[in-house]
Amino acid sequence: MKKEKITIDELLKKVPNKYELAIIAGKIAKAEFKKDKAKFEVMDDVFSDIMNDEVEVIYNDNKKKENEEI
Repeated sequence: MKKEKITIDELLKKVPNKYELAIIAGKIAKAEFKKDKAKFEVMDDVFSDIMNDEVEVIYNDNKKKENEEI
């Protein structure tokens, strides 16, 4: 069975901001590299996880508002 290639355009449809995509992929890859896999296997797994919606992105909304005091 031949694996289908995932293009950057497909990934950007899932995560529209390329900088966020890079951060997300990097954090997942860092965890996968600890499992002692080859680099190409890790990246294939990371991209397929993103495409299959197995990744949940949680945004931190603790930004200070203009009139809010800390």
